[in-house]
Amino acid sequence: MPTEKGDKQAVTIWIDKGLVDRLEALAAKGDITRSKLITNLVEVGAEELEVMNNLGLWATARVFEDIRQYFRKRHEKGQAKEVSDKS
Repeated sequence: MPTEKGDKQAVTIWIDKGLVDRLEALAAKGDITRSKLITNLVEVGAEELEVMNNLGLWATARVFEDIRQYFRKRHEKGQAKEVSDKS
């Protein structure tokens, strides 16, 4: 498989299976390929990060993402505990 095709380049990433399923569903809903959906998401994300960087907000955004992940993990642990308590 070629790694370049015209002005495009292949990139390999590892994604959680659950996220792949979500991306598949979103791509189907938008009637586009999963590859196109991921490309669109990366492009929009890169543009947003560039704007944040130009405004000097990149470090702040990184801190908020760390906080969001921290609370998500706490929430998931709490849900797992509730399930085990019900058993």
